[in-house]
Amino acid sequence: MENVQTLEQIIASYPNEWVLIANPQMRGDDFVGPIIKKLIAGTVLYHSKDKREIAYKGLGLVSNHEETTCIFTGEIAKKRKFWL
Repeated sequence: MENVQTLEQIIASYPNEWVLIANPQMRGDDFVGPIIKKLIAGTVLYHSKDKREIAYKGLGLVSNHEETTCIFTGEIAKKRKFWL
């Protein structure tokens, strides 16, 4: 049986880390905004301070789950640049 944790429990357990979550429970579909503000609960599959590690090691973990998401539990710098 999977250990479902609330968002608050996830943030407390893995501060300032990237967290891969299976079977996320989200607020209504009409909510627009960051995933972390939509997330209510889910099952932690993997966590790391390095986002690339989540990407590589998480590949084998997500195949057994219908839905997954990845969140960062800390503050993202406002001056961070995103390249497309």
